Amino acid sequence: MAATSSLFARFCVVVAAAGLNGAFAASGAEYPVRPIRMIVPFTPGGGTDIIARALGQHLNNAFGQNVIIDNRPGGNTVIASEIVAKARPDGYTLIMQINTLTALPAMVQPGLGTISLDQFSPVSLVAALPHVLIVHRSVAASSLKELVSLAKAAPGKLNYGTPGAGTPVHLAGALFGSMAGIDIVQVPYKGAAEYTAAVLGNHVQMVFGSAPTAIPHVRTGAVKALGVTTTRRIPQLPDVPTIAESGFPGYDIMSWYGVLAPAKTPNDVVTRLAQEIGAAVKTKAFADALPDYVLIGNTPAAFAEFLRKDAEVSARIIAQSGAKAN
Repeated sequence: MAATSSLFARFCVVVAAAGLNGAFAASGAEYPVRPIRMIVPFTPGGGTDIIARALGQHLNNAFGQNVIIDNRPGGNTVIASEIVAKARPDGYTLIMQINTLTALPAMVQPGLGTISLDQFSPVSLVAALPHVLIVHRSVAASSLKELVSLAKAAPGKLNYGTPGAGTPVHLAGALFGSMAGIDIVQVPYKGAAEYTAAVLGNHVQMVFGSAPTAIPHVRTGAVKALGVTTTRRIPQLPDVPTIAESGFPGYDIMSWYGVLAPAKTPNDVVTRLAQEIGAAVKTKAFADALPDYVLIGNTPAAFAEFLRKDAEVSARIIAQSGAKAN
């Protein structure tokens, strides 16, 4: 039985609906009149930071106001999320968030912080991104079958780096471990730059890294790519099979990236931002800056509905895998 509904299919539906951007009513004409701060809950250099900076540049040009990217890693994105949730709801403090927003509430544990959807006003889903299971070149496995055999022979000895609990990198590993019946250990870092450095240095043996951060190191031979997390192979690595086709039918995980504002941000401001994000994803400059991403852009209402459904999917993955916020 499939672990989730097809995430790729759901993203295709969202992409098809992106044409709704043109239906926005003109609004928020006075906004913005000063710089905008966009919080990124991870360190510079990872997938979230890359897309935030590309979008920030577009908004800077479109609005004639500086968009300041503020990296606030740690706490499973809770640190960054709390900054935005507590900010004045005027559209001048935003967050580029990922799947953690919908996953973390389903894995809350005593003493650990959490976040919830009702703390935010959804603006727009910006993009989605596949992940690649990579292992250090010294790992004695050249296929998923060999990796599973290696893990079964030494339970708890293989580690995988993540940017924190509830992220797609974490859930990808937890779901794979559950479906393969192996014990692999999550080692959290503050972002993609750190967990990528960890696998390059063999401090962790494997990572379910985002395509932009993983692929360059696959091409240099520093790591080996064993599987893609989506149900379709990706054009950048056409010879690398999907995890689903490698003996784990139903395996399907993809990152999403979306912009949110504090709850109760005025509708006209949210709409104005969503309009411009919709315009950004249609530009050649934006596409050229993000060649590995599936670019989307949708309405606030469509993004809110997407988040509701994604929370249901995340809860099922967490229940199936037993993922913990450790």
